[in-house]
Amino acid sequence: MRDFTQNIVQDLIKKLDNIKDYNSFLSELEKEYSFEDILECYKYILENSSDFKLVDKIIRKINSQRKIEFLSLLIDFILLPKANNSFLDLKVLAIKTISNYSDKTAVSALMYCLNNKESNYKIRFAAAEALGKIGDKNAFESLTNIVYDDKEKSAYMKESAVTALGMLGDNRALDVFSSIINTKEMFLSKFSYLKERIIEAMTKLDVSKNKKAFDILKESLMDSSKQVRINSIEAIMNSNMPESYELIYDRLKYDDDFEVQQNALVALYNISDRRILDKVIKGEFSDELKIYAKELIDEYEENDD
Repeated sequence: MRDFTQNIVQDLIKKLDNIKDYNSFLSELEKEYSFEDILECYKYILENSSDFKLVDKIIRKINSQRKIEFLSLLIDFILLPKANNSFLDLKVLAIKTISNYSDKTAVSALMYCLNNKESNYKIRFAAAEALGKIGDKNAFESLTNIVYDDKEKSAYMKESAVTALGMLGDNRALDVFSSIINTKEMFLSKFSYLKERIIEAMTKLDVSKNKKAFDILKESLMDSSKQVRINSIEAIMNSNMPESYELIYDRLKYDDDFEVQQNALVALYNISDRRILDKVIKGEFSDELKIYAKELIDEYEENDD
């Protein structure tokens, strides 16, 4: 089959003048050959071709069709020891395409890419994101190890692992996040945006049954980072805890950042109803916030109509 496949590819390359038109090349394949032959051709090209544009076109074609038979080709491709740096972006594209399948058969290969510290950070970053998107909880340990690893120098890698843990929806991540925030202040200062990513990831998890995690959110409402406070507001809003309204209202009334106040107002509106908007308009709040509350009412009434 390999010799036959190679002949198909070589004949088409000659026919299309060394593949100046990649769309025509793929169209010719689909027109003249069976799906099984096309599958073998794609496999041959992904494994052997040094034509960046052709490989890129095939991966994008696979992504548009998402036939399950193509998945193993992509998995094999991301594990190939391609030395050419131009293929890094192709592997990243392949990993993103794999994640769109949401198929757990790819998890082992993705975890290999994630854990291989000799791999380019782009590949590891994409693998973490893909594991989170696929949502297989078998990836929990690998992602957790990256978050805890003091020798991991890439801030982006840690942030992507945290984000992926949130996407997994595994509430064990709350204990991981609580441990880091409570015990690793120096660690967090080294990775300045990591706390933002941790609190953001907590918005995707159920903190209502984890007191340590909820206490961290309450403390984070007073964090010096505006984004941490905003993320904390969203996580507390999603928790449905009895004290959520009071905690968020405190940020609405006393926070000195208007964007934080805006997010607090929207959260309170989502928790309760329009009465909080009327309260802001009639109460002792800034004119800027009152205008924003009126805009929300206008939007609410328009949507209601």
